[in-house]
Amino acid sequence: MAPPEDTEKSPTRSKYVSLENGDIQDNDSETVIEGQHYYTLPTLRFINIVKIIIFIDGILSIVLWLTGGHTKYFVDNIVHFHLTESVFDLALICSIKSVLYMILYTWLEELTLKFTNCPFDQDLKTKTRYAHFGIVFIAIAVLTYTTTKGGLVLNAYLNKKDYRIMHPTYNALVISAFVFSFIQIICALYSFVAMRKLKVLRILHRLNDDGEEVDADGKPIKKKANILRLIKLAKPEAGIISLAFFAMLGSSGVQIVAPLFFGKVVDAAQRNMDELNNTVLILLFIYMGGALCSSARSWIFTLAGQRVVARLRKDLFKSVIKQEVAFFDTNRTGEICNRLSSDTQVLQNAVTVNMSMLFRYLLQIIGSLVLMFVLNPSLTGVLIAVVPIVSLGAVQYGRYLKKVRKEFQDRLADAGTTAEESISSIRTVRSFSGETKAIKAYGSDVDKSYKEGSKLAAAQGLFDGTIGLLSYGAVLLVLWYGGKLVYENTQDSNTGISPGVLTSFLLYTLQVALAFALLSSLYGDFMQALGASLRIFELFDRKPLVSSENGDILPMFDGHVEFKNVHFTYPSRPETPVIKGINLTVSPGQVVALVGPSGGGKSTIVSLIERFYDPDSGSISLGGQDLTSLDPQWFRQKIAMVSQEPTLFACSIKENIAYGRNATDAEIVEAAKQANAHEFIQTFESGYDTLVGERGVRLSGGQKQRIAISRALIMDPVILLLDEATSALDAESEHLVQEAIDRAMKGRTVIVIAHRLSTVRNANKVIVIDKGLIAEQGSHDELLAVNGVYKRLVLRQLTAGGMMVNNGNDNSTEENNDSEQNTNKDHDQDTIQQLD
Repeated sequence: MAPPEDTEKSPTRSKYVSLENGDIQDNDSETVIEGQHYYTLPTLRFINIVKIIIFIDGILSIVLWLTGGHTKYFVDNIVHFHLTESVFDLALICSIKSVLYMILYTWLEELTLKFTNCPFDQDLKTKTRYAHFGIVFIAIAVLTYTTTKGGLVLNAYLNKKDYRIMHPTYNALVISAFVFSFIQIICALYSFVAMRKLKVLRILHRLNDDGEEVDADGKPIKKKANILRLIKLAKPEAGIISLAFFAMLGSSGVQIVAPLFFGKVVDAAQRNMDELNNTVLILLFIYMGGALCSSARSWIFTLAGQRVVARLRKDLFKSVIKQEVAFFDTNRTGEICNRLSSDTQVLQNAVTVNMSMLFRYLLQIIGSLVLMFVLNPSLTGVLIAVVPIVSLGAVQYGRYLKKVRKEFQDRLADAGTTAEESISSIRTVRSFSGETKAIKAYGSDVDKSYKEGSKLAAAQGLFDGTIGLLSYGAVLLVLWYGGKLVYENTQDSNTGISPGVLTSFLLYTLQVALAFALLSSLYGDFMQALGASLRIFELFDRKPLVSSENGDILPMFDGHVEFKNVHFTYPSRPETPVIKGINLTVSPGQVVALVGPSGGGKSTIVSLIERFYDPDSGSISLGGQDLTSLDPQWFRQKIAMVSQEPTLFACSIKENIAYGRNATDAEIVEAAKQANAHEFIQTFESGYDTLVGERGVRLSGGQKQRIAISRALIMDPVILLLDEATSALDAESEHLVQEAIDRAMKGRTVIVIAHRLSTVRNANKVIVIDKGLIAEQGSHDELLAVNGVYKRLVLRQLTAGGMMVNNGNDNSTEENNDSEQNTNKDHDQDTIQQLD
């Protein structure tokens, strides 16, 4: 929202007023920004532009000063300082003012932001004026000095015949100092206007109750990954990484010092053998120490990397497993597994080994440049001229690489998902001769990842080539200029440099160039890791919409279940309502049968009781208390579920039965006996230690179902949920499973999605669910007496089973029921009497 015109005229008036409750009110529109929030400023703003100008001024001044002639001339201009013949004062002033500017401008912006929210705080107003005064005073003082010095230098150059003209870079520094001083005083004066505009530039960030940033619609905004957040992953390993850093300092110190001794060897060889032998021996001991430090550094950093990735995988799996069920409805299993394996591996080196290399190369560059300045400042200036070009190129390359790497990881995850789906469903693939189709689908995904990978390869090659060309160009430039200085030394021993110094300098140049090249490659690795980390941090930052932790624990739980005007739509299908205002009550100890056409919402009701999802509106209560307020870990121990297609884990039968609790062998056997599973388990060679295979593939459907019932019974649940538990079994298996279910239902609250008339008939209440609504409810006999949905379902199923039915005749229905009782005794007829 644009500010009113008079806002710019009065710095004491704020567009926003802080309210007592923490909300903020807009003075112009009288609107209130509700809830938690905070403000940030855009990156491209006045203060940051000024800081860039100050930084360029400082770097340029130091470089121009350091590259001013040979070493003796450089030192003389410091020791024998003269106002019109030296620029040491300008370099010193520039360094001091840069620091002061950075502090004052940062302070000014912080004070202005605070004053914007508290426009009547006189203390803030006074401090803001002091900051402005300090900036303007420094700008005026520096401009006055640089103008005076420039005028004196120009006057001496034009009017004094004995004036010794300064080195060209020193004259350039005088001009640079004046120009930047003039720019900085303009910035200082404009800061009054720029600070008033901060309230318009501010970016509002809203927070929800969980402290997450949300957009205007209240949806959480994904956090961005950055290098600092990546580094924080290794914080628990800070102890051993510190040891590795000490070892790295030793190995880096050797790399820094070694070229200096190479030069000494060259100079010693021109003098005598004793000096040569001693120098070489010292160099040998230096390298031995460096080798030990390098070995320790490599071992410890690699170990830290293994620890980081192991902990990262555990934490990531913990974050994934706690997500709500709806998350897994919309995210493919293969993609999640890819994040656990591939993406975490990409981060392993980035936060440990690569960090070691980063600091090692930085130390080598800094240490080498320091010694190079000592050896010859002008030669060093020639070398570092290439640094800004390399840095700008690396930043642009890194941004591109980060984007492409994320795309590459996404396409790789798609390929992994396709492979996982085909391999896990190999029987279906084989039975439909789908091998060619699976190969084609996987190949297509791999080709997409290859396309992104080829972009990565092209970018890497182009960047490495460019960096190499710049590096070798800098080396050739140093080689030529250094050769010129050696030649000058041969003509006059007081000028130039010795061959040994040139040797050391060339080795340092190669070392710096190599370190820069490796740093650029390392920067690319970091950007790739950032691309991969985006997917990982998405999972870390995502909070489950349905919590699986915390909540109340009831002292007693009787199994009472109640739905009050519940509406529900699956998050993966938001346009299709599934439950539309259902009200139902299940009393303790009751058996309630849910029947109805497929897709009516029966299984959804069971899922809502388990709190796999939360309703869109309405409430569900257990034991008289709202389900959302109860501890999920607690109430799920009181509920057991047996589904139509039970999922077994690829472990032993014993471990599958005892999955929900720590149970003794006797309890496991007892649960198996109750579920009619003990007999067939005993027929296996390994008994209860028999491995069931992936998803129980080594067992028959009836055997898997009975193990699933055993797993439910060992929990001793208060509520038993049965979701079409016998619908996919043969007659013999169905008889054994049904017998186990009938035994399990005794003394418990049971909600069963029923197909069998015997189950429905014995239920205390039958609820007919049709198109998300309760169409009918009552006992079996009551519903048969009504010519409604339930009766039509019964008639349709009996007719499909070959039974003689007289439609619309209650007497014929009773005859059918008598027939059903007879067929219940003959289990080979059970399947034709199932209800959908």
